[in-house]
Amino acid sequence: MGIKDYLLKDFKVIIKNQSGVALMMIMTAIILLMAIYGEFTFESKISRIKATNVMDRSQAKLLAESGLQMAMTRLKLYKEAFNKIEGNATAKTQVPPQLLNQLWEVPFIFPVPLGAGASRSIKDTVQKFTEDSLLEGSMRVTVTNISNRMNLNLLRFDTAKKRPYNPNDPEGRNSIDDDPNDGIIDAGPTAIQNNVSVDQSLYFLLKRLVDEKKEKDEDFEDRNANINYQELITNLKFYISDYQSLMTDPMAGRAEAEFQRIPLEPKYGPLSSASELYAIPGWNDELIELIQNEFSIYPSAQIDLNKLTSNMLRILVPNIDDEQIRSFFEYRDNPEQPKFFNNIQDFKKWVVEIERIVNDTMFDERIEKFTKAGVTFGSNPNLFKVISEGLYNRSTYTLVAYVYMPKQEASSNNQGTGTTTKPPKNPGETEADYQKRTQSLANQPTQLLEPRIIEMQIN
Repeated sequence: MGIKDYLLKDFKVIIKNQSGVALMMIMTAIILLMAIYGEFTFESKISRIKATNVMDRSQAKLLAESGLQMAMTRLKLYKEAFNKIEGNATAKTQVPPQLLNQLWEVPFIFPVPLGAGASRSIKDTVQKFTEDSLLEGSMRVTVTNISNRMNLNLLRFDTAKKRPYNPNDPEGRNSIDDDPNDGIIDAGPTAIQNNVSVDQSLYFLLKRLVDEKKEKDEDFEDRNANINYQELITNLKFYISDYQSLMTDPMAGRAEAEFQRIPLEPKYGPLSSASELYAIPGWNDELIELIQNEFSIYPSAQIDLNKLTSNMLRILVPNIDDEQIRSFFEYRDNPEQPKFFNNIQDFKKWVVEIERIVNDTMFDERIEKFTKAGVTFGSNPNLFKVISEGLYNRSTYTLVAYVYMPKQEASSNNQGTGTTTKPPKNPGETEADYQKRTQSLANQPTQLLEPRIIEMQIN
């Protein structure tokens, strides 16, 4: 073999080796392109999913907002119907409140569910309604009456509305109700029978609920072994009352020191959200959860007798026992023949005549004490909780709105407080003319004002 043959052989080997390198380069390039393509495809899918989720959530939000608007419309219809009936004595006797409440209390679900026993005509009507509707997705709307709770803002001392305490007042306006600086809670077991103020009621109920919880939960007892109820209530009052309005309260100095230690500047104004309670010294999650079904921070003209809880019943009638409480709910909520309390007189009948817990005079005196404390009782709700839930594909959007419908009492300048303060006597007006004028005002019908959203929560 000559030199030429050796050179040709080496050249073929080199050519062969270069083909292998090119192949490797091509394979590497293909792998890189596949990785880039895979990443691009993955990002495209993620972006598409994100866009779909945003669109679904937007649609769910629109459904929830539509449900809220529908609930507000139903409450406005209730207001109009209530005002019309209040102004018509004949209609007032013929239309029971529980029938009027159906304007707002019946839940709304879309698409409308049908029971197995629904007739063909009903099914056709619902099907046509669903087809004609512009709604896409599903919706659930509920309106709940929460006019059965005491307003914690009644603890607030407002120097613009309350008289300064004057022990030498010749008109005798130096009672404990008018004294903003008497902040000591009576811890006696029978104190709630004589003092129905909001702070005394809060102490009575909070202590009772804590004691019941301690009996069932040892860990809770360990965490809350040294609760100072006086400090809890004073801290709350200090947080919401006007600046320096409670400084002569014997417990106010300690409350001020607690806020400085955190540090936290008191609001010096009414609570506007229940979440504010968590910032007040001493009030932990467990204590707030215990009272959240009995007290609220929202205004209410009256406590609905048809929504009384067992705890609120104990505040209203402290002599009641467990057997009588069971009897009350069996009487009021009897599924075959439920009793609806139209007014305080219907409730009085059960307490005085049926169960005979107290006599007529004692009941009237106790209700009068509650009225002076700013707490009244009736059957017409004016505080509502609206839950509107929109669902579209896998997205859910929930709106929780607290709606207040103020009452305009004809015989009172305190709209929405539930009190019926008589107007002042005019100069030169005789007692007979004054009584005639106040009686005329008292006979004027109560009117509901436009419903308004006072707090909104988004879940």
